[in-house]
Amino acid sequence: MSDTGNLPTGPVPDGQLRVGDAERHKAAMALGEHFATGRLDQQEYDDRVQAAYAAHTRTDLQRLFLDLPEPAPFRVTTTPAAAPVRPRPHRMPLFVPVLPLLLVALIVASIFTRLPLFPLFFVWLWFGPRRWAWRGPRGYVGHRSW
Repeated sequence: MSDTGNLPTGPVPDGQLRVGDAERHKAAMALGEHFATGRLDQQEYDDRVQAAYAAHTRTDLQRLFLDLPEPAPFRVTTTPAAAPVRPRPHRMPLFVPVLPLLLVALIVASIFTRLPLFPLFFVWLWFGPRRWAWRGPRGYVGHRSW
């Protein structure tokens, strides 16, 4: 049986991820560009390239580029904190407070015209609200849009 006591049990932070030969070579090439432009002298370039090839984690490579401009393939990136998503408050549709008034108006109109107009209210309730739930060519509320 092998001893796994030193291995991390949760997700590893991005800076502590181990790097491979490709990342080390990429860092050395970027340091070569800084040496070619005169930002590093020979001794500092040699020290940083040795440190790049001896690096084990991303943090080790990020330290080599702290005082250098682009190209810096292993720069520490800071992302702004995302604003919390607040659910929109439920708003009552505008036609709901008008429904009782519409029903009374249809009843009064039915009495005066002697035509049964108030059943139109229930027909509208049966077919009308579905139109309010339409959300474009993909379907109705509650269906996936993909």
